[in-house]
Amino acid sequence: MRIFLSSTAYDLSDLRAFTVNILEGAGHEVLFHESPTFPARVGLHSHDQCIEAVADSDLVICLIDRRFGGRYAGALASTITDQKLTVLGCTKSGKRKKYEVVVPAKSLSITWIELITAHEHAIPVVTFARQRTLDEKETRRRNQFLTSFMPAYAEKNELFDFIDWITKQSVNNWIAPFHSIVDYEKKLQTWMRELEKTIPNSDKQSAEAKPDKLRVCILVEGEMDRMFVSFLVGKLSLNEQFVIVPIYRKSALIGNFKEIVGQYAKVFDRVIVLLDSDAKSEGDLKRQNSKLQSITKQCELENLYSFLAHPTIEAWMMAGLDREEQYVAEHATKEAFTRRFGMKSLEGVRRMLEDGFSYKTAMKSSGGFKEFVEFLSEMSTRKS
Repeated sequence: MRIFLSSTAYDLSDLRAFTVNILEGAGHEVLFHESPTFPARVGLHSHDQCIEAVADSDLVICLIDRRFGGRYAGALASTITDQKLTVLGCTKSGKRKKYEVVVPAKSLSITWIELITAHEHAIPVVTFARQRTLDEKETRRRNQFLTSFMPAYAEKNELFDFIDWITKQSVNNWIAPFHSIVDYEKKLQTWMRELEKTIPNSDKQSAEAKPDKLRVCILVEGEMDRMFVSFLVGKLSLNEQFVIVPIYRKSALIGNFKEIVGQYAKVFDRVIVLLDSDAKSEGDLKRQNSKLQSITKQCELENLYSFLAHPTIEAWMMAGLDREEQYVAEHATKEAFTRRFGMKSLEGVRRMLEDGFSYKTAMKSSGGFKEFVEFLSEMSTRKS
C-alpha cells in the first residue's frame, strides 16, 4: 500500500520517523518529504509535489500536534476556496451557540490542502491527534465568544478549525486521540490491521518478498541540511533505506543527547548525527569533535555514529559546486555560500546541486566530507 504521511514537520519529526519505521516494516511504501526517494518533480513547487504525491496514494495518514503549519504557496492557490464550517461554542454567559467560521483560502496550511486533495480523490484518510490539542480545542469552543482567545499549547486557533473541519467531512472524519508514542503505536497498528482488509494494495509485491534493507536515520540541524543529505544519498545510489530528520535546535540536542538520540536508536539499524561545527579554528574544531564523540560514547549505543560538518553543511555544498582551484572548503561559511550563490529557496539550491554538484570534487576539497561519504558507502558492511 502506498501511504502518504501528512503533518507539520518541526513538532513531529520524531513521530514521523517512528511512523515510517512501523509502516515500512509492515511492507508498505511510505511517501514522506524527508525521504531521499520522495517523488520530487522538476518545475513544481515543493507544496505541489506533496499534492501530487497525495493523489498518487492509496491512503493518507495525518498527524496533528500543536502546530498549524506553513501556508500553502503552490500553483493551485487560485483554485482553492475559503473553508466554511459551523462549530458549536459558548457565549459569554455559557449558553451553547452555533458559530459560523470562515478560514480564507490564503490562510490554509499545506497539511489542510493535502487533506482536501485526498477527499477530492476519494482517498481514505486516517487522522491521529494529540489529546492535549483536542482538549485545548474544547477550551477554545467554550470561549468562542472571545475574539482575543490565545491558546496556551497550540500554535494558533486555526488548528482547532482544521480539526473540526476534519470531523465534519462525510467520510474519513474520525480522529484517533493519543497521549504518548506508546499509545499512538498501539492505535496505529490497530487501524492498519483493519485498513489492510479493505483498501486495495497497489503494490502487488508482498512484504515477505521485499528484500531486507538496513534502516538508517540521519539527524541533522535544519531543512537545508536535510535537503543536502537527501540529495547526497540519492547521488550515491545507496541501497539502505534512509529517514533524514531535522532537529532544528543544536543546543537542545547536545543538552539532551542520550534522550533524543536514544528513541531513534531503538527503531533504526543505524543512527547518524550530523551537525555543523561552526568552529572558528582548528583548536575549536578539535574541542567540539572531542565533546561530540565523548557524549556519543556515553550513550553506549553500538548503532550510533556522529560527524561534524566543518564548518557547515554549506561548506560541503560549496566544495562540490565551486570549480576554483584556490577554493578551500573549510573556509566556507553560510554567509559565504549566500554571497557566492545568492539567496535561494531550498528548491533553488536543490536544482543548483542537481545541475552542478560533484561529490568527487567535494571529496578532494574537504576531508570531513570525504570521511562522511566513505562511511555511508561502506555502511552496509559495518557491524552495529
